[in-house]
Amino acid sequence: MVHKKLRSCYFYMPVNIHEYWRAIMNYIEYLYPVIFLGVMGFVLLAIGIRSQSKKLFAAMAMASLAVSFILVIIMPFNGLIYNQLKFSRFDEIFSLILIISVIIIVVPTMHDLKEKPDVFYALLLFMTASMLIIAYSYNLIVLFVSFEGLTIITYILAAYNKTRRNLEGAVKYLFIGVIGTSFNIFGISLFYLSTRTFNLLNVVNISYSRALILALVFMIIGFGFKLAIFPMQQWAIDTYDGSMNSVSSFLSTGSKIAAYFLFLKVLYLGFPGYNIYIFYFFAILSILTMTYGNVSALSETNLKRMLAYSSVAQAGYLILVYAIISYPYHTLVSRSVFIDFGLASAAFYSLAYIFMKGASFISMSIFKKDKIMIDDMAGLNKKSPLLAFSFAILLLSLAGVPITGGFLAKYFLFFTLIIGNIWWLAVIAIINSVISVFYYLRVITYEYRRPVKEEFNLTMGVKYTVIISAFITIALFFSFSLFSYILGVARI
Repeated sequence: MVHKKLRSCYFYMPVNIHEYWRAIMNYIEYLYPVIFLGVMGFVLLAIGIRSQSKKLFAAMAMASLAVSFILVIIMPFNGLIYNQLKFSRFDEIFSLILIISVIIIVVPTMHDLKEKPDVFYALLLFMTASMLIIAYSYNLIVLFVSFEGLTIITYILAAYNKTRRNLEGAVKYLFIGVIGTSFNIFGISLFYLSTRTFNLLNVVNISYSRALILALVFMIIGFGFKLAIFPMQQWAIDTYDGSMNSVSSFLSTGSKIAAYFLFLKVLYLGFPGYNIYIFYFFAILSILTMTYGNVSALSETNLKRMLAYSSVAQAGYLILVYAIISYPYHTLVSRSVFIDFGLASAAFYSLAYIFMKGASFISMSIFKKDKIMIDDMAGLNKKSPLLAFSFAILLLSLAGVPITGGFLAKYFLFFTLIIGNIWWLAVIAIINSVISVFYYLRVITYEYRRPVKEEFNLTMGVKYTVIISAFITIALFFSFSLFSYILGVARI
């Protein structure tokens, strides 16, 4: 009787000691990357008692992230552990994307970091471990706790150098983060009251009751703050502008993609079916977000804030996928193919985005001051032609210009809208991409046509991170086979 009751309990664990031990071993096998990163984080803290070498901790953090990257690739997939954690190739892709978003900032951080490198790099590893749990888990409680762990670490990183600008941006971020967390708690609670489960894999044949609709609304608001979508974006502009460049890079990429993938799972599995109201809500939200971001960037003269507004616009493109998976009408292909294209587009866009946006923020480290204006880019081509070319490529990729990964990412996303018969939304998105070309070209013009205005601090770590990211962005333009692979495993 007791055994049957335990089996019916949501968090069932086997009674037999051998079965229990086997279950633990299964968990450990699948969580090797998470455990490894956690252990290495504590190792860095221990070494920090005797040494404060930035190069040492950067090297150890980079090696740890590289090992975790390999562990994710070689670990077994297509597994389901007690209906709580699911491991698929699609989860693997997002896991690798999230690890890369941290790898990009490891070396450039040495340029901006003023104190306690052991703590900073340990926090990066703990943060990555939290993101991997987000990628694997389908339990709302685990997802929420992991995401809040990630968010708390980003609060610390945003204020890490303890300058007035850092602290001002971090306080705004903390205040907005608490509001977003409150909405998520309300949403998850209402979701449980409506479905009687926290497990997204157990949600079947639901009816959209008022409580469930309200749960969705609360979670949209909660994650809307995290994703910095209109009208919940202003904190991001101030926080990105005030934080260290490497932290701004991560907040605009890794943190955002983690929240994006988390809510993608919640929406796709927790609110299954196709609802016209949900579709139009996300379509309008996407239009408002991308338009606000692009129009605001047009008139911005502060370069870092312009990149922040650009991040808002990019979030607008990303949430087009939320509209796609909610679309209820006839499509030009089968619905399953249409949804697969949407999910694959989300993954490919996320991959291109972390390189082009992450490296763009890192490029700001070439300046010796905090407040960076667009005309400060004047003459960069004369100081470092390859760096100027690389930065130009990153900006053109964000605009979606051909021969860049950003173009291919937007092509697949807009193509998905077209085969779904949502051509009007594709047209609006394309118009927004054209608008973005103007403010990106303004920056590039200063790079090549104006005399040198500022002294640039061309550190090797920053320079090569930007150059490598730019060439990867170009390589992504030719990666149709990569998209085909992602399309083949695009299942949540």
